[in-house]
This record gives sequence, C-alpha cells and structure tokens, in this order.
Amino acid sequence: MPELAEPFVVLRGALDADDIAFLRTACKDRLNRDGIPCFAMIDNQETPTYQKIVRVLTEAIGEQLNYLNDFYIYTDETFKTNWHMDTELFTFESAINAWILLSPDEVNGPLGFISDINTDADRYFHSVQIEGDAATFRNYRTGKTEARSLAEIEANAKHTPKIKLGDILVINPKLYHRTMIDAPKHAFALKFVYGSARKGCLSPKQVPAMLWPEVKTFNDVINASPTWEHFVDGLRQQLTTEDGRIKLSSGFYPEKFPLYREKVQAL
Repeated sequence: MPELAEPFVVLRGALDADDIAFLRTACKDRLNRDGIPCFAMIDNQETPTYQKIVRVLTEAIGEQLNYLNDFYIYTDETFKTNWHMDTELFTFESAINAWILLSPDEVNGPLGFISDINTDADRYFHSVQIEGDAATFRNYRTGKTEARSLAEIEANAKHTPKIKLGDILVINPKLYHRTMIDAPKHAFALKFVYGSARKGCLSPKQVPAMLWPEVKTFNDVINASPTWEHFVDGLRQQLTTEDGRIKLSSGFYPEKFPLYREKVQAL
C-alpha cells in the first residue's frame, strides 16, 4: 500500500469559512455534551464538510479511506506534546492524519517531524523515552533499541510550513512528530486508516495492547466486526458509556480536557 512520500503534504485552501465554522461547532458540541475532545465526526459523516475532507484526501493519497477517530487540541507554551508515533498504528497497517487549523488565521510550522525513524522495518520503533539529552527508541515486539541525542533530533527536525485557515495538513502518523508551541493555536485532526478491505487495514505485526486502553478497544471492536461499518457502529456503542468514553479518549491527554473545554468556547 502506498504511504505519503514525505512526512506531510499541504492541501492549500481545501476548506472554506463555512467548513471551519462547522468544525468549530462540532468540537464545542462534543466537549460540552460528553466532556471529551474526540469523535466529533463519528455522527457527522454525511455532512458536506466531512464529505469534502474525505474527497480531497482520497484524491491526494489514491486510497479508500476509513474513518477511525478525530480530536480537538489546544496548545500553547504551557502544553507541548512529546515526540511520538500514533498508537492506532499498533493495530492498523497504514494511516493518515488530516490536521486542520481552527484558530488563529495562520501559524508558522505547527508540527515537527523526525524524518529518519520508522521509514523502514530495520529502524521501526513504537516509543521513545527521553532522559536529559538521551532519547531511547524501543520496538515493543523485538526489544530492539536505538539511542539518539535529543539535541541532534531537535536540530534536524523537519518542520511544516505556514498553515492557514482552510488548509489541510496531511501527515504520516507512523513517523515521530509533535506539535510545536511557538504560538497558541486551536486545531482539529481526523484520523483515517486504509487498505483493500477490513482485514487489509490490520497490521500483520500488532503490538500487545495491555498498556493502551484505546488500542485494546480498537482490537476488541475490529475483531468482532465483519465490515468497517460494523466497526464504526461498535465505536459508537462504546461511546454511549462512561467507561467506553474514558478508554477511547485516553490517548488525547485527559489531564488537559478541562483546559480544552475552557478554550474551545472562544472559537
């Protein structure tokens, strides 16, 4: 299956003001109703904005895309994400994220990438532990590790260009990335996996899920689902319970949810 040839692709002006307004409202509604910043689009897949996003992404990657989840995030100098790959790739083989700016009108270099890790099977790692200047990457299946200097990583990181309202920043979440904090910003990201069929989406080298509640939930629901539509229905069912919402939102920084609920009201 093809993957993005570069860590990211920018689709300029793909969305209009109405689309951005719709996404802002959807994020507010989900946070105000259920207290979680994710799955705002799970019941909005027939809307013009969602359909437009899927259409332009499908044209960009040339694959049928399957909705997995989405999330709202607010970052500023008080909160930065660590270098990471996305945990949905513990279950699924190939994925893309569509990162969409909600506010302000533009930001410079909102994401950074480590472009020489997870580019081939010999240098594939599931996590990184950072202590001082030592960054140790680890493969959970093989136990293989690789040590790097954090200063070297920071100096050689590849950054996205300026992103404006209406752009869609398409990224390969298999590569290590993080949100930069040069300026406060609100963003929304959609996650899609792809493959020729439901089984074609699954990774042949899945990672044991005991440490990640959302990964275990994905594994349990996909294994009980004959089609992708059944899988999404299974996620909907999980989201009707407090326990399900806690598990499926556990990868989106739950300690920051009160901040998100506060900040999203300004959109």
